[in-house]
Amino acid sequence: MKNQYLSIILLLVALLSCSKKDTLFKEISPKTSNIIFENKLNQTEEFNLIEYLYFYNGGGVAVGDVNNDGLNDIYLSANQEENKLYLNKGNFIFEDITAKANLSSPGGWKTGVVMIDINGDGYLDIYQNRLGGYKNINGKNQLYINNRDLTFTEVAQDYGLDFEGFSTHSAFFDYDNDGDLDMYLLNHSIHSEMTYGNSKIRFQRDLKSGDKLFRHDIVDGKSFFTDVSESSGILGSNIGYGLGVSVSDINKDGCDDIYISNDFRENDYLYINNCDGTFSESLEDYIRHTSRFSMGNDIGDVNNDGLLDILVLDMLPSDEFVLKSSAGEDSYEIYKMKLDFGYNKQFTRNTLQLNLGNDNFAEIAQLSGIHATDWSWSTLIEDFDLDGLNDIFITNGILKRPNDMDYINFISNNQISGNLDNKTKLTNLELIDQMPDGKVSNYLFRNNSNLNFTDESENWGLDFEGYSNGATYSDLDNDGDLDLILNNINSKAKIYSNQSNEFYPERNFISINFIGDKLNKNGIGSKVTIWTDNKILYKENFANKGFLSSTSPGLVFGLNNYEIIDSMLVQWPSGKAQKLYSIKGNKILNLYEKEARLKNNITHKSKNAIFHDYTEKITPKILHKENIFNDFNREPLMPYMLSNEGPALAVADINLDGFQDLFLGSSSFNKSRIFMGTDNGNFSLVHNHEIYNDSLSEDVDALFFDADNDKDLDLYVVSGGNEFPLRYKSIRDRLYILNDKGIYELDTFSLPEIYQNGSIVRASDFDNDGDTDLFLGGRSIPGKYGFPPKHYLLENDGKGKFWINDKITFENQGMVTDATWVDIDNDGWMDLFVCGDWSDIKFYKNIQGSLIEDNKNYSLNKNGWWFSIKSADVNNDGLMDLIAGNIGLNIKFKPSVNFPVKMYINDFDNNESFEQIVTYIRNGKEYPLADRDEITKQLNYLKRKFLYFKNFAGQEIKDIFSKSQLDNSKILFANEFQSFVFLNNGKKFEAKPLPIIAQSSPISVIETCDFNSDNILDLLIFGNKNFVSTYFGSFDANHGILLKGKGDGTFDYVDQKKSGLNVRGEIKKMFYLDKNKTKFVLGVNDNELNFYKLNSL
Repeated sequence: MKNQYLSIILLLVALLSCSKKDTLFKEISPKTSNIIFENKLNQTEEFNLIEYLYFYNGGGVAVGDVNNDGLNDIYLSANQEENKLYLNKGNFIFEDITAKANLSSPGGWKTGVVMIDINGDGYLDIYQNRLGGYKNINGKNQLYINNRDLTFTEVAQDYGLDFEGFSTHSAFFDYDNDGDLDMYLLNHSIHSEMTYGNSKIRFQRDLKSGDKLFRHDIVDGKSFFTDVSESSGILGSNIGYGLGVSVSDINKDGCDDIYISNDFRENDYLYINNCDGTFSESLEDYIRHTSRFSMGNDIGDVNNDGLLDILVLDMLPSDEFVLKSSAGEDSYEIYKMKLDFGYNKQFTRNTLQLNLGNDNFAEIAQLSGIHATDWSWSTLIEDFDLDGLNDIFITNGILKRPNDMDYINFISNNQISGNLDNKTKLTNLELIDQMPDGKVSNYLFRNNSNLNFTDESENWGLDFEGYSNGATYSDLDNDGDLDLILNNINSKAKIYSNQSNEFYPERNFISINFIGDKLNKNGIGSKVTIWTDNKILYKENFANKGFLSSTSPGLVFGLNNYEIIDSMLVQWPSGKAQKLYSIKGNKILNLYEKEARLKNNITHKSKNAIFHDYTEKITPKILHKENIFNDFNREPLMPYMLSNEGPALAVADINLDGFQDLFLGSSSFNKSRIFMGTDNGNFSLVHNHEIYNDSLSEDVDALFFDADNDKDLDLYVVSGGNEFPLRYKSIRDRLYILNDKGIYELDTFSLPEIYQNGSIVRASDFDNDGDTDLFLGGRSIPGKYGFPPKHYLLENDGKGKFWINDKITFENQGMVTDATWVDIDNDGWMDLFVCGDWSDIKFYKNIQGSLIEDNKNYSLNKNGWWFSIKSADVNNDGLMDLIAGNIGLNIKFKPSVNFPVKMYINDFDNNESFEQIVTYIRNGKEYPLADRDEITKQLNYLKRKFLYFKNFAGQEIKDIFSKSQLDNSKILFANEFQSFVFLNNGKKFEAKPLPIIAQSSPISVIETCDFNSDNILDLLIFGNKNFVSTYFGSFDANHGILLKGKGDGTFDYVDQKKSGLNVRGEIKKMFYLDKNKTKFVLGVNDNELNFYKLNSL
């Protein structure tokens, strides 16, 4: 019997052991490691989150081999208690030698920490940042010099680095390439009256909170750091809430640049090194928008193109309850006001800036699915599973959430914040107690390639929920993969052993150590490029990795299943270089600068780009200026504005002189103009008072065509804008007839009386009677977004008088954005395809001059937010195909057939105006896009139902509105946001998504070309959308995309450096300027026209 019980017990133990899932990362227990460090916070009434807004930012981690025994050691900083140095004894066993080493750094307040060999003696020193000179906190930054005997001596004052102030972190690098390490000191501010106002404040220096750059000088044979901040171009104001610093050669000119992530309203900074000892702050030249509450950042190559991308963290929650409980984006009015104050576009989410290689970035965090990780601190871009692709690790959590809306409303209450009754005043600690807990899981995103990531936090054993701040990586056991070290608030520090060698024995690695000359003994700033089987791996050797943290010197590359590296280029900061060939993997490779015999060849911008921007050579400057109108003031729940669909643009040789002429349609209250082409490629403005007189209209589309069959080109202009009510004359389309004197005259008799907020005009002789007929698409009904406007087929009587063909009403069409006439079935009659937002692409079959909506043939069943459609034979099979531009995938939600995005339209409060409630599905539940504030501002009665934000948070749409309200609503939906090529297989289409980079932004312009003359059609794609609800942010990742056709209906992306395209803003129109398609013009909203030409091949 006893043996029977024993067998049962052994069986249960075995079952429990088997049920425990093996993970890629294995947590090393404190009992094993002897690392029992804990960053404990002790809040007092005098010093706490309310008195110091960065009280919960945590401490850092520094890793390096302090005794040169080949094992990396760990130094952990505590905000208030003693720091700890743990000596690595091997096998994840450490010894606390803090006391002996003299590294306790007692007292508060300590922040970031770096291990760096500052004096070039071959031993790592330690620099500790501190808060000092604020309230009762005293202390200066500390520099601990390694005495080479496991003891350290503090000498910051001797080196000129004993800064006292609001110090966050430090970055050591050789910015002037003189062989020693200089230092960028990242500081932060606190809220005061002096930190609010115009962005010009950034040019006022503040001694305690402004950032600083220190140059490493040798004075009388000794190292001393000189403050060169002002002379080198470093901003040092009190609005720089610096939380993250990274160093990288962003533009690959051989000089290291700096990225600074700033919290709150101030821009992030991108300092481009001018290679002469100075920097230029160039963020807005390179980057379109950033995170709003920028925290930690890292720089690394996420797509193996050899270019460095930038990831900046924010605090957007992924949890639905927390999301709707927390403060969200600014209203559009506040957002616009900040722009007017000189600040850049900022949105509350993580941002991943994809380096395009032409001194520009495209922000794609939502495309990659890494935009919402809650209150995030450290981000580490590294290859954690040795597959040759850089993954992303993120630490999370905050002890208390000060952005909880119920808390914010609580402290805003007059009884609390006022002076009505002292008995109602709460203490700081009592106020803090009102904040909800902010414990959150950490994240690990595995790189799947193609700019796509998968959350593997749980599967890889890294889903610890707590308050993790500082973190970094290092190969602690010299097995060729990178382990993780985390510094947590009020819980033990965590060490994770990476098991990649056991999980993926077929994968290989190479570890690289740098042995530099002069004072930069660890080769900080060295760059390594590896080529293996046509794959590029690129990394840079910098210490700053992780929030408030630093990693050990050296690099680790995952090689996947490649055992041999074809070639390796090593670029040292001194300008020396070396190239190695046929290197075996799975070893530690020591690289010596003294063996570098080559000179570092800097790759400059390509001189052989396919297209060339020649806008600067065009005179006069042809500018579209948008008028001021905020659609959200009238319909605040619509996803984006419709009042800025211009410019209208039309191109033709009006006077038959062989040069293309332009019509540029204006916004409301501005004059539309005609420009005649000249023999030198420029243009001449032609004054036309008939056109000027219609300046009240918003021109959104235009067409040159022969309306009256007199062999010259007349002009049709579509009025839109969403600003004026129906029946206003300004929203009627106009037809201008070219008279015998070459002047356009308004024809008030030849068009039917149509009052329409229009979108497009598309011409075709659809009935084959020898004249040109028109399809007119309606964009919206002003003030009733979502309701379908009318669309018209105008038939031409042959003499230029048009009448409405009411045999087809387009009643199922919705809000039209584009259309194309094409003989899709090769029967000799032009068929019509029409697209719009919240709509499918609809097919109207032309049956001998009669259009019939055909839901059977060529049906797609892809409701999207479509903006453009183009017909072309992209696979040379003799059948016309379609290319359709959608909103794209760089957006917060990705709808599908089973999980569509919906919009409910109803007069929910019975006040004779309609509201649009947009919803999305998450985890099988349908939630409103708008938060409590946004909905209750429109539907005041819901305030009584949802008194607090916590009552509203996490509520499904069915819990907010009654079944009757939802059932009686007009419901639109979208189940597809990708842009596609639709290949014509005869009565049906085969859908092929465009390449992932083309999904990064809305596509409003699609044109074909054959840039390389291979008789295979290529695509030019433009778009973007800026006048958007702040929930979505700005869609601006498209800089002009060239897709090279492969002949089978699929396309390859041609990178920006090769294509030469670099366009900013909302591109609305494109027209070729010559019959060979070597030149084209782009119509840009609220900007000048852009002109490009094909370079000689």
